[in-house]
Amino acid sequence: MKKKRKEILFEKYKLLVAARNFHYDNFSKWLTYFYVANAAIFVGYIQVLISDEIPQKELVKIPILLFGFIAGLLLFWSSKGYYYWNINFIMLVNHYEKTLLKWKKDERIYSMFANKKEQNNYSNIVKGANFSTSKIAILFSYLIVFSWGNLLIYYLISFCICSISFRILLTLILSVTLILVLSFPFHKDKYDNPRHFLWSNTDPLYDLKIKQDKDS
Repeated sequence: MKKKRKEILFEKYKLLVAARNFHYDNFSKWLTYFYVANAAIFVGYIQVLISDEIPQKELVKIPILLFGFIAGLLLFWSSKGYYYWNINFIMLVNHYEKTLLKWKKDERIYSMFANKKEQNNYSNIVKGANFSTSKIAILFSYLIVFSWGNLLIYYLISFCICSISFRILLTLILSVTLILVLSFPFHKDKYDNPRHFLWSNTDPLYDLKIKQDKDS
């Protein structure tokens, strides 16, 4: 009976790993679409800047910059959402290996590391180092939306503020503030967790309340 339960748990474990891999692949596809969209909008903006054949060019800039800011913001949110679900799957896989399947530390697959000191060289340009690709993707997406925000706000306030230095300073402050406000969760779910208006519905999912920093 105990052996049968182990077999069932292992089958569930394989389904969990498959679901995690599907999540990885799906996000990679969507991430490509977001990057292509941002690049296409930026190319369109450059074309507007250099073209002499577009009537009322100044009015055309506003919707393009606004659309670029929205595309960048969605990319930023998507990157943060991916990281949220990515950590969830990693914690679930670790939970199965440690708590349910009760594998030994040196027998686990996703909860162990070969050698944390190997290839962890930050100064050697031809060696690896411990960087989080997910965190870098979030940072890069933030820089994209931050750049769009700067272009949009700088253009809008240029009509009423003459001082270039004050315009730049105000642009930086407003851009950071705008991204922060739009990303802020103004609502909470029934469990008192913060919730954004583009949240994933996790209410039907049972919360194991596993701590990420828990020793494995």
